[in-house]
Amino acid sequence: MIRFQGFDTSGLLRSVATLALAASLAGVMVVDADAQRRNRDQEEENDGTERTFSARIGEIVLEAQEFQNNDQFQPSIDALNRALGMSDINPYERSVALQLRGRAYYELEQTSRAIQDWQAAIATGALLTEETVNLRINIGQLLIANGQYDEGIRSLEQAVSLGGEAAVNVGVARMLAQAYGQAERFREGLRWAERFWELRPAAERQRGDYSLMLFYYQQLEDVPNQFRIIEGMVQRWPTEKNNWRSYASLLAQTGREQDAFEANKIMYINGMFDQSREIVALAQYYSFYEYPYRGAVILERELNAGMVERTQNNLQLLANMWRQSREWERAIPVLRQLAQLTGSGDDYLKLAEALYQVRQLAEAEDAFQEALNRGGLDRPGTAWTLLGNVRVELDRTDSALAAFREGARYPYSRRTANGWITFITNQRAAAADRVRIRESVRQEECRFAVEDLRETAILLGDVDDTGRIVIGVPDNCTDLYNQYGELLDQVAGGDAPADEDAG
Repeated sequence: MIRFQGFDTSGLLRSVATLALAASLAGVMVVDADAQRRNRDQEEENDGTERTFSARIGEIVLEAQEFQNNDQFQPSIDALNRALGMSDINPYERSVALQLRGRAYYELEQTSRAIQDWQAAIATGALLTEETVNLRINIGQLLIANGQYDEGIRSLEQAVSLGGEAAVNVGVARMLAQAYGQAERFREGLRWAERFWELRPAAERQRGDYSLMLFYYQQLEDVPNQFRIIEGMVQRWPTEKNNWRSYASLLAQTGREQDAFEANKIMYINGMFDQSREIVALAQYYSFYEYPYRGAVILERELNAGMVERTQNNLQLLANMWRQSREWERAIPVLRQLAQLTGSGDDYLKLAEALYQVRQLAEAEDAFQEALNRGGLDRPGTAWTLLGNVRVELDRTDSALAAFREGARYPYSRRTANGWITFITNQRAAAADRVRIRESVRQEECRFAVEDLRETAILLGDVDDTGRIVIGVPDNCTDLYNQYGELLDQVAGGDAPADEDAG
């Protein structure tokens, strides 16, 4: 059985016609009535060549046929060799013997000898047009099967030229298209591919037929026709994954990424994805087209189901999509796992940012510090500044200032860090000023209160055993004045003035 590019061509190989040979007493070969009717209109083409057998050669040919009917091909060849060696063999007898011997060689898989015999049969000039056409088609197919593509093409096109439109059927057109394709003569072969496509009824087109046409259009970079064929395949076999993959790939190659994304979504919804990389690619599509939440949901589900490997890259993709969609709480478990898996400062930094977003400040501070300790950050100054922010919110301004001073060491974060340092410093100065002012006000209030109390005590004559004026100093002023209305710092220093009103 001959196969050409995966296409079973055994049905197209013309078997050499089994002639109904019978030797008559007159030695004239008798052919069946149907053969006579088929050949009647073609006999004039043989220039008067006699299409008869002598009794002697006819008997040998019948013997060879009998051998072939019993699958005894080598004895058939031996018998035919005897006939071909006879000096009085006529062209017609030679042509039949050569055809039969070629068939025997073909059955014995000696294709080169089969080709030679069939070419020699044509060269006798004794064959009718139909017989020549059939032999040239057989020869062309064997040459193609032997990898002699150009020679095979030449033989087939000779058959077409000789036989006209009647010689061009689905099989011949396909053989020519395939041969031109294998010879990489795509532009010349396109007409045969398209002729084959026209001849093949749409309802009978198989996957291989579509593949042949798609191959030609791909080689010739004919994008519109590629779409036409692939869309036809998708419509004909909507559950075939390879058709959809080819369609999505062509869409992506031609800049129709959004349509390719839609095709991939259809494949996923219809359960066509059975490989981790396909699901990951779909998730990346969602992320690229700003639907990170949907992509993350799919990726997380397939990770949990075991359809996608829990690799560092896939976890990284999932974490990034949760962060992109601002789903911080869903990102944190993945980021924590990733940070523990890699030990990378950058992964700890991402974890710290997510913790900060959900106001888990103490954990965020630890994660920022861990990221800085691990190192390898692209922008450590930014990490120090973020750590300072967390500490500010934890009301730990001293450690926050330390973090901001580290951030100020880097040019890209210096402005922000210095801004925070200035803010905290000013805030502290303002707080100190407020304390000072409040104290000054209190001292003035106490002075006025004590003076009022002293005047009242003088009028009332409130004195102690020593004869000194005694007043009831307000509770909030007892750290400033004693019971006599004297400033305590002056009393302690010995500078208190004499009580003018005493006695």
